[in-house]
Amino acid sequence: MPRSVVATGLADQVLPVADIPATVARFFQQRGGIQHARLAEQATGTSVQVQHIIGLLRDRLGTDFSGYKPNTIVRRIERRVLMHPGLGWDDYGRLLADSRAELVQLHRDLLINVTRFVRDDEAFRRLETHVIPQLVEETASDGELRVWVPACSTGEEAYSIVILILEALDARKLTRQVRVFATDVDQEAVEFAAAGRYGDSIAADMTPERLARWFLADGDGFRVSRALRDRVIFARHNLLKDPPLTRMDLVSCRNMLIYLGVELQRRVIALLAYALRARGFLLLGASETVGALSSLFAVIDAKWKLYQALQPGRYTLAEALPGRARRPLMHTYALPSAAEQTAMAARSGAPRSAGEEGLLEHVFQELTDVLALRCVVLAADFHLLHTFGDVSSLLKVPAGRSTLEIFKLLPRALSAALRSALARVAEEQREIIYDGIEVAPGEPTIRLHVRPLAIGGVGERAYVLFFRSGAIPLARGLPDDLAQDEATMLRVGQLEHELQYTKENLQATIEELETSNEELQATNEELLASNEELQSTNEELQSVNEELQTVNAEYQEKIAELISLNNDIENLLRTTGVGTLFVDRDLRIRKFTHAALRLLNVMPQDIGRPLEHLAAKVPGVDLVGMCRRVMAGGASESYDVVAPDGMHLHVKVLPYLAGDAGMEGAIVSVIDVTDVKRGEERGEERLQHILDSIPASLAVLGPDGTIMQTNAAWSRFAEANAAPAALVTGVGLNYLAACLSTPNDPMAQAVARGLRDVLAERRERFDLEYPCHSPDQRRFFQLQATSLAGHGFRGALVQHFDITSQALRPERLTEWAAQATALHVPGLPAAPP
Repeated sequence: MPRSVVATGLADQVLPVADIPATVARFFQQRGGIQHARLAEQATGTSVQVQHIIGLLRDRLGTDFSGYKPNTIVRRIERRVLMHPGLGWDDYGRLLADSRAELVQLHRDLLINVTRFVRDDEAFRRLETHVIPQLVEETASDGELRVWVPACSTGEEAYSIVILILEALDARKLTRQVRVFATDVDQEAVEFAAAGRYGDSIAADMTPERLARWFLADGDGFRVSRALRDRVIFARHNLLKDPPLTRMDLVSCRNMLIYLGVELQRRVIALLAYALRARGFLLLGASETVGALSSLFAVIDAKWKLYQALQPGRYTLAEALPGRARRPLMHTYALPSAAEQTAMAARSGAPRSAGEEGLLEHVFQELTDVLALRCVVLAADFHLLHTFGDVSSLLKVPAGRSTLEIFKLLPRALSAALRSALARVAEEQREIIYDGIEVAPGEPTIRLHVRPLAIGGVGERAYVLFFRSGAIPLARGLPDDLAQDEATMLRVGQLEHELQYTKENLQATIEELETSNEELQATNEELLASNEELQSTNEELQSVNEELQTVNAEYQEKIAELISLNNDIENLLRTTGVGTLFVDRDLRIRKFTHAALRLLNVMPQDIGRPLEHLAAKVPGVDLVGMCRRVMAGGASESYDVVAPDGMHLHVKVLPYLAGDAGMEGAIVSVIDVTDVKRGEERGEERLQHILDSIPASLAVLGPDGTIMQTNAAWSRFAEANAAPAALVTGVGLNYLAACLSTPNDPMAQAVARGLRDVLAERRERFDLEYPCHSPDQRRFFQLQATSLAGHGFRGALVQHFDITSQALRPERLTEWAAQATALHVPGLPAAPP
C-alpha cells in the first residue's frame, strides 16, 4: 500500500509515520491562519500574486489558467502554500520562480486528476444501453467507430468506454474497427494512462467478470489487457489551444467545464460540437451543460448530461464558434403526424447537398415575400434558430454580450406577451394567439401567433412565431386574452431581471459546488488512502519490530561468531609464522601481522599510512611496484630475497578479492624459507654425492639440451679423453648443440637425432654403442639417453657405459680357439669358421 501510493506521484509529502500527525496539525493551523487573514490583503495582494503565478505556469509549462474560475485557482494555490511551512504568498511565488519541480507539482494540483473506472454508474449504464448499441449498429462493417475522451487524466474513463464498446460488439457478434483517442494536457498523466497499470483498488470499481476478462494481475496491481490497450491512442493535447479532433461518434468530456469560466466553457462546447459528426453524442459531467450553445444539441438525458448533435452535416470551425452557428432550415410549420415524423427521421440520416439547401432557402424566401410573412423559429430553450421575412423592426441586438435569447431581442411589451404565450403553449399544448399588442405609442399593434413544432426524437420541440401588424381579422376563432398594463409590464420586467440573476447565480453555485465536491472527493480519497496507509504501516511496524528483535538476536550470535573467528584467524597467522600485510586500493596499510616486521619497519600507528612511506629492511625489494602490478593485472608475483642477517625470505603479493566488489587491494605475505633453502642445499650435496658414486659417466640435461648437472665419472672421462675445459664439468654446455656442431661425424649426428627425440618426448629412451679407442687401448662405450618428463621435470638423463669387455669377448674367444687348435689338444671341438 505505501509503495503504491508513492508510485502514483500524487502524494504531497512522503514522511516517516512519526512525523505525519505533526504535519497534519500544522497544515490545519496554517489553513486557519490564512482563512482569518485580513480581507483587504486577500482582495488586493492575492489577485496580483495569482496573476504572477498564472504567468509563470503559462510561460514555463505552456498551460494558460487565466480563464479558469478564480476561486478554484486560489484554493489550489493556497493548498500548495500550506505544504511549505513558514512561506507566505510572496515567498511561494519566488519559490515557483526558482523551482521547476514545485511549479510542476502546482500544475498537477490545478488540473485535479480525479477519476476512476466506470465513474457514475448511471451515466455509463445510459451509454451502455442507449448510445453504444446505436453507434455499433450504425458503424459500417468496413467503417470505424471513433471516440474522443479529452481531459482523460490517467485513462480510466477511456478504458471504461472501450470495455462497453467491445462488450457490445461481442454481444452482437460483430467486428468493427474501434479507435479511442484519449488526450490530456498533463504529460505525466498521459504516460501513466499509456502504461495501463493500476493499483488493486480498481477491483472495487469493476465487476469480477470484467476484471478477470479485461485485466491481468501484475504484482500488487492490475494491467489492462492487450485487447484494450491496442484500441486506445493516448496523446498530450491542450483542448484550449490545440486544434480539435474531428469525425467523432462519441465525445466524453466530463467534469472539466466546472473549472472553467463562462467564456472558456462556450469555447470548449463549440470545439466539441465541431469534433462531432452529424448525430454524434456528447457526454458531460453531471453539473455541466452546453449553455448558450444548446441549439446545437438535442438532450438525450438531462440528468447525466448526454446530448446528441443536431447539425445535418459537419460544421466548419468558424461556424461552430459562438454567434456563428449555421441554423438548420425548417421544413414545416404544422405539427407532423406520427407517420410523417418517422419518414422525416429516416430522411434526416442522409445529409443534403449544398444545392438542395440553397434551393429550399430560395423557395422559403419567395414564400415569405409573397405572403408578407414575418416569423421566427425558436429552439426549446427559446434561442433564435431562424428568421423568415423582414423582422428587423422587431428584433434589436441589445448592448453588452451578444445573445440569441428571444426575450432580450424583442421589445419589452412583445417580450412579456411572448413569455406568457410560451408558458400557455407548454401548459395547454396548443397554439396561442395574442392580438392588439402595443409595442410603441403611435405604432400599429402587433398580433402574436405562437405554434409548437415537434422535431427530431420524442420530447424534442421548437416554436414558430408569426407577427402581423395592424387590426387583421382572424380566419377562425377568437384571439386569446392577454392582461397587459403598465404595472404588469413593470412587474414582469422586474421578475425577468430577478429570474435571470437567479439563473446565473444558480449555475455559478452549481459549478462551484461541483468543483468543491471534486476537491472534497479528492481530499477524502487522499485521507482514506492515508488512513489505510497508516493502518497498514502500523501493522508493518509491529511485524518489523518482531523481525528486528529476531534479527538483533541473530546479529548477537553472528557478532560472537565473528569475534571467535577473528581470534582464530589471529592465532592461525601467529602460529604459522607467516608475515601478512593488507593494503587497500590506494596502497594504504589496513592490517598487518607481527611477522611482517622481517620485511618492513611497520608499527601499529602506521595503519592508514601509504605503503611507500615505509622503509623496507631488505634492499632491492620494490613492494610498491609489485602491489601496483598485481592490482593492475590481477596475477600474483613472488620474489626470493636474502635479508642482511642471512635469512632467506619468500615475498609474495596477491590481489585482495572482495566477492562481487572485485579487487579491493593487495596482500603481501612474507615467509621465512631459510630452513627450506638450507635443506635444499644439503639435499643437493647428498644428491651430488650419490651421483659421484655411480661408475658410469652421467649428465642431466635441461629441456633444450643444456647440461644441468654431472657426476665425477663424467669429469674423469672428459679429462681422460683430453676434452676441452668446458666439457670437464659440462655444466652450462649445450650437449645437443655440441653434437650438432660436427656435421661430418655420422656418430655425433645419430646421437643428436636420438637425443632430440627424447627431449621432445617422442621416444622414452635412446641407446647407441660407439667405439672410443685410445692410442694404446681399444675401447667400446654405450650411450643411453632416458626422458625425465614423467618426474615433474622436462629433460633427459645421459649415461655413458664402458662395454669394452663385452665388445671384445667374441674376438678373444676366436683367438683362444685358434691357439687351442694350434696346440692340437685332443677332445676339443673344431673352431667355428
